[in-house]
Amino acid sequence: MKIKRQFTIRASAEKLWEIMGIRFADVSDWASSIDSSQATSMGIVPIDAPCGGRICQTSMGSFREKILTYDPHQRIISYDAKGDKMPFFVRSLVNSWVFTPLSDSRCQVDMSMKISLLPVIGLLMAPLMRMQMGGMIDQVVEELTYFSETGIPHPRKRDAQLKPQTRAIAEG
Repeated sequence: MKIKRQFTIRASAEKLWEIMGIRFADVSDWASSIDSSQATSMGIVPIDAPCGGRICQTSMGSFREKILTYDPHQRIISYDAKGDKMPFFVRSLVNSWVFTPLSDSRCQVDMSMKISLLPVIGLLMAPLMRMQMGGMIDQVVEELTYFSETGIPHPRKRDAQLKPQTRAIAEG
């Protein structure tokens, strides 16, 4: 199963590459679904890559993402993701991003997610997975666009960052 998105952002390809490539491990700075993230050196670190991957803490548990392709010249990054609570019928999940300059201040972004599912049960679950993952991807696209165009996290991320502080104040 593949899910693709193509969109334009009012920011340079260099800026997008810095956010998604060079600062790959810092996804928690702008993505509301990621509570925290840190670089890892799992597997073989691709040439020029800042790290081998990252570990992300989410409301759905921990995800380990390993960089598979890292090309700073063509601005291409791909990585596989494995999560503690991923459904048993998901064999693999690979996400790829390509950032193509349209001008000094506009960039075309091509995102492609390939999800390999177990036969039979995967076929039954594919429509639900497509709907759920599509919604998550749309949220990430919106937050990446906002962050790259404004330099500040999306209001949804700022709200997510305030929740632990609000809880601490209420409990204290």
